[in-house]
Amino acid sequence: MRYIFSFIVFALVTGTAFSQSLRISESSSTQGNNTNQFTVAGHQIDLNNSSLSFSSGAVSSDLNDITALSSALNNSGVTVFEGAGEELYSSSSYKLQSDDNSVKVYVKPNGGFIVRENIANFLFFDESGKIEQSVSNSSQSTEGESVSELAADPAFKTVVLYNPKIVRDQIEGSRARIVKPNWTTSDIFYSGDRPIRFVKVSENGQFIAVVSYKDGEDDMIDVMDRFGNELETISFNQTIADVRFSEDGEFLTVRSNSRVGVYSVLDGEREGSTSFRSMLHFAEYVPQDNTIIALTGDESGSVLSGIEFHAINIEARAIERQDYNSSLGISELLSLSLKRTGSNSYSLTGLSKALNLSVSF
Repeated sequence: MRYIFSFIVFALVTGTAFSQSLRISESSSTQGNNTNQFTVAGHQIDLNNSSLSFSSGAVSSDLNDITALSSALNNSGVTVFEGAGEELYSSSSYKLQSDDNSVKVYVKPNGGFIVRENIANFLFFDESGKIEQSVSNSSQSTEGESVSELAADPAFKTVVLYNPKIVRDQIEGSRARIVKPNWTTSDIFYSGDRPIRFVKVSENGQFIAVVSYKDGEDDMIDVMDRFGNELETISFNQTIADVRFSEDGEFLTVRSNSRVGVYSVLDGEREGSTSFRSMLHFAEYVPQDNTIIALTGDESGSVLSGIEFHAINIEARAIERQDYNSSLGISELLSLSLKRTGSNSYSLTGLSKALNLSVSF
């Protein structure tokens, strides 16, 4: 049975009578963190102006919060560090071009990494820092293209390279491709008139969501399996800020800055949705509890204030809300991660403090 309850939940969100059954506690290991301090792989790091600093002073252009590894670019190549900032190895196989502003590093759990360079080229390195393969993602358009992007699951089982914008005949389109084990690529998405906002790969690497847009039309989500077989196409009438697959891959949470919807991956049907008056920074559906967990608040720079947590039970058509009377740091280098720790109990990481949430309806 599906529950479409946007009006009911919205009324509850904007009302004034709330029970105190959504409880929030800070993890003891992060209680002392300020808004620039984050915990990654059990180690405290400082994040300032979207850069990563260890106690050793290393700086990274990218951070994978799933692993204990991060990387730093310097004039001599790529240096890989473990979570506390201790150097694991330096790779001399790659020399950074100082005038290449497109360079970015993606770190794998085994210590290997991928370097994006020259707008559309990706260099794949193994765990010893040696180049395995170079893969070009250039569209060869004579009218131009934007910097290519990479999306992958935490284990890099499924790697997607995509061109957010490709200009042909003065019209902006896009393309997405998967990288196969033999280093060849296969197109899984192409549009002549819809640029890509972003691509998301499910945590288990089995599903891919391509989010595209076009002026005057709804945002679209093309959901496919890891081989590019299309499963569903979902439209959303607001600018999509994030999509999240449930752990089993059966549901997709779609979020704008003010609204969240939950959809079935199997048939594209909407399970439920709701809107918020405050800026929505995070939302995820937990199917085991039929519950959406959401976070709203005001953002200034990389600091959230005026924070409220919301728990919306789709089956019971009930909502609980709780203010969080402190500020939290947020960084584009760290994605927020919600883990179910028990029935209606969750941990939220990726902010400056790790939080434990418990709800009863």
